[in-house]
Amino acid sequence: MTYQISLPRFEQSFVRLLPIALLTATTLTACVDDSNNAQNINQTSQSQQKTQSFQKPIQPTAVFFPNKQQVTYGELLQEMEKIASELESSEILRDEFKQLQSSHGIADTEEMYKDFVRVRLAFEATRDSGLWQLRWAVTDQQPNSDKIWQQWKQWRQQTNPQVNFQTKPQTSLQSRQSTATAECDELSALFAVIARGLGVAEVGLFWPTSNHTVAVWKAKGNSVKGDKGQEVRVVVPTSQIFLNNQATLGTMDFDPYQQKNIYNYTRQDVKSTDKIPASLAEMMLTQLTIFAGQSSKQLQQKRNQLSEILGGS
Repeated sequence: MTYQISLPRFEQSFVRLLPIALLTATTLTACVDDSNNAQNINQTSQSQQKTQSFQKPIQPTAVFFPNKQQVTYGELLQEMEKIASELESSEILRDEFKQLQSSHGIADTEEMYKDFVRVRLAFEATRDSGLWQLRWAVTDQQPNSDKIWQQWKQWRQQTNPQVNFQTKPQTSLQSRQSTATAECDELSALFAVIARGLGVAEVGLFWPTSNHTVAVWKAKGNSVKGDKGQEVRVVVPTSQIFLNNQATLGTMDFDPYQQKNIYNYTRQDVKSTDKIPASLAEMMLTQLTIFAGQSSKQLQQKRNQLSEILGGS
């Protein structure tokens, strides 16, 4: 799907703060001093053009689900898969995959790259203070995502559903809205559910300590002597608990090999026919379309700012 829709139509949709959000995107303009020679200007222009398509946010101008009040989980996944497919051509994601491959020994295959794109998309969506604006808090619930889906089914739009990243962070939740509140194990289960829905089955839960949970992507490792390659465990930190505010996908601050077995998360927390409000699904997909192509560093900065606003980890 190519996200080309008319702005007037989109402005009638759920995302009222899109014009402000777009101002937060990385702009590819450069202030060039009069003393710069023409060659330097040309080199800067070429460098900018190389990453322009994904440095700048995709600008959706369509309503994903016009004339709908409810959207099924299956419909949400279908649109997410389209976004993931478009992100596969991102040079930013290619570079980040190469870095992860080098640091973890992941097999350099197209299969692993496509899985990485979907793992990253699910991670940035479902992490605490991520693109879906989930909020971490102690809930003492079971390690599944049931309660999150229950909150989403009852979700109601407030005045400012999306965060303006240019405003000063606020500590009150009254002016900003989280879509659901969940603890680390619930967020990790949600990530696993979404990743599996996007076709990545090798994801599970990992307890780095007795009182904390993150997720793990079990990627294929580089082949050795004709073998298929060993399992490579990539930590998916769905919250910043016990981590600094720069820890992101692939952090090595936790050792996932300390847990003998990491079983695939196969529990069916949600059915493909289960429904959530269309306005919420619209917000979820719009956030992904605008921001998911940005670098992990940019997304981490947004996550940290949103955490200050929502009061997450």
